[in-house]
Amino acid sequence: MENLWVDIYLRAILLVNRISTILIGWVLSRMLKEFYLGKWQVFPSEQSVSNGKERIKLEPKAMDLLIVLARAEGEVVSREFIFEQVWKNQIIADHVLYNLIANLRKVLEDDPHHPQIIITVPKKGYRLLAQAESPLQQGNITDEKTDKPSWLKSALVLSVLVLVGVLSWRFYQTDKITLDSADIKTKNQSAPSIAVLPFDVFHSQVDTQYFADGLVEEIIHQLTVIPDLAVTARTSSFAFRDQGLDIQALAHKLNVNYLLEGSVRKDQNILRITVQLIKVEDSTHLWSKVFNVEEQEIFTLQQDISLAVVQSLAPEYTLQSSGRLRKHPELGDAYMHFLRGSAMAAKATPEYIQKALIEFEQAVALQPDYALAHIAIGMNKMVLYQYRLLAPEVARSSTQKAIDIALGVDQFMPVAFAAQGLLHINFGEFEQAEKAFLTALELDPKLALAHHNYGYLLWIQDNHSKALNHFNIALAHNPMSAITNFAVADSLFVKGQLSAALKQFQHCVALLPDYPACHLGLANLYRFTMQADKTLEHMDFARQQLPEKNIYMITADAVDYFHRGEYDAAWQKQEQVALVKGGGYLEHQLKSLIYLHNDELNIWLQELEFLAQQWPENSSLKMALGLNYYFSNDCARSLMHYESVISDDAYLRGKFNVMAWGISHLANMAFCYCQQGSEKEQQMLALLEAQINQYDLENFDTPGADLVKAKLLLLTNEPDLAKVYLESHPLQTWQLNWLVDKDPAIGFLTD
Repeated sequence: MENLWVDIYLRAILLVNRISTILIGWVLSRMLKEFYLGKWQVFPSEQSVSNGKERIKLEPKAMDLLIVLARAEGEVVSREFIFEQVWKNQIIADHVLYNLIANLRKVLEDDPHHPQIIITVPKKGYRLLAQAESPLQQGNITDEKTDKPSWLKSALVLSVLVLVGVLSWRFYQTDKITLDSADIKTKNQSAPSIAVLPFDVFHSQVDTQYFADGLVEEIIHQLTVIPDLAVTARTSSFAFRDQGLDIQALAHKLNVNYLLEGSVRKDQNILRITVQLIKVEDSTHLWSKVFNVEEQEIFTLQQDISLAVVQSLAPEYTLQSSGRLRKHPELGDAYMHFLRGSAMAAKATPEYIQKALIEFEQAVALQPDYALAHIAIGMNKMVLYQYRLLAPEVARSSTQKAIDIALGVDQFMPVAFAAQGLLHINFGEFEQAEKAFLTALELDPKLALAHHNYGYLLWIQDNHSKALNHFNIALAHNPMSAITNFAVADSLFVKGQLSAALKQFQHCVALLPDYPACHLGLANLYRFTMQADKTLEHMDFARQQLPEKNIYMITADAVDYFHRGEYDAAWQKQEQVALVKGGGYLEHQLKSLIYLHNDELNIWLQELEFLAQQWPENSSLKMALGLNYYFSNDCARSLMHYESVISDDAYLRGKFNVMAWGISHLANMAFCYCQQGSEKEQQMLALLEAQINQYDLENFDTPGADLVKAKLLLLTNEPDLAKVYLESHPLQTWQLNWLVDKDPAIGFLTD
């Protein structure tokens, strides 16, 4: 009986495929008429647009999206409806749509900051500002979430009659990006480098696409075993899926000298997989191989393909380390549940992460020793904890259990140690986190996940130089990662490398236009370099994308209000952020400056002292106490707190994002040592001068840094030069110029 139902299911799938093909052909036939959007003439049947001077080819998905928006006749089209119409039955990460919109705007010369064609409607969807002038009158999209054109309703009714009782799944595509390779970190071209492109699938069953993507991912993983072979991460190699770029263009954008491409066809249980290895330099096919295998032989096939590539690129390296091969179940549905779960988790929203966890749980129920699925469970439960959807004790116990099971199956599993490091980070156990990340990197020196998150660990401990090294390594393996691009940009900003930080933030925005962190980072850079209009533009954009109660948006708003002189609003925003283990330095600095402005430091000092007693290991509180006692003209207590953290705290050494506020702990200490007649004054002044000299501020107005430079010059007996800075236009027009009158050193040294 079970086999009978399987046969019925398969026949239903075939029937659905045939009817879908007919329906799609019928739908497309209704869309083939030309129409205009402003100066652009759109040719759906030719997949192109023309401005009267040149005709530009569009990728199929871009044309589909344009048609969906045109049919709405200026009404808002929800993201959900776009996903349904353009990607049919696939699970799609939101950034795929963001990048498709960005690409369309680029082709149509539509400025995303002042659009005249495609309008983003925050938290709802998109609409066309330019009306489509065409014969497209078959139906309108009137409801932004659910209503479909009448012709489409008829098609859907017919589809529903056929699809009753048939289970369908969705899967995602990796984002589509058009960026110049000059913006991508350059690999060492003396060594071979390769990108494994997503395989084409000539089969309509959704699970076959999952299967093909899983095959590519495993080939990528296995190729990383070669020490001198640079392998592009999946996120980046999949970034150009369906864009129709030629071999040379793809290789140029990914900065590789070899490409592996392939296709998958399925006939019953037999997979026919064609793979080609291409040398980019002259577009020659080094070899082309055809593999005919049954589904249960797929894992052996992955090794065969990887070995064939290795023998071509590194013939001296003939064996793969079995310890580096990832283990998936060879029989049953566990592997398919894992692939579906991975696709859902890639959308990175709480809703899809919870759906992904169901798939992963089903995988381990079928295969209890499925280590990768256990790790996926642990990692995604940590994400739910970060969304505050899991209690700390539940998240910790369930994640640790998953990691322990995985390591029990494979004690040398790099990603398990990376997951362990993330778990420790989330609970403030930095020493244990570092040990876990170093173990992961010892097992797999190319593991981008470990490099990025070890960089994050170093970043939150203020070791930004070392953090930047690991972020750059992660970026070299995964140049299209938005979060790693952001991390590199933010680290450069903290180190005072403003030109490089600006370029990296702009690259991050181009990579993922609707990714709010990139915009918040740019807003912060523009804020501290006196570019108010640009600050407002990027802050407004982030506000449209993030929920009002998002902790990052709340913090950014607090800083923004403060720098606009709206101190009460800044205070109210900052009060919405709960302190974790006594809080971090920047939130203490913000409150300190608000109390300083209001002449109420005595109140804040009492609260800081109370917090320091509760959290004696929190160095940020000691730094804040040193700062506040300095502004209270109590050098003895200021130095007592400063000296308790001076030996290893990076805030004293090189953080531009502290100096940008007009604050320098080194200058404060130098002044207090001067007041005490201590020889340590010269040591602090030398450190401060070295710190300023390492910054790249030449092309920017940085009034906060100018204030600190003036302070240094006063301390080194150069009052005339100090006066130049104090009377400079940036400092005179700065919203925080009241700090000049509040600073004890400047008041004392200028009297």
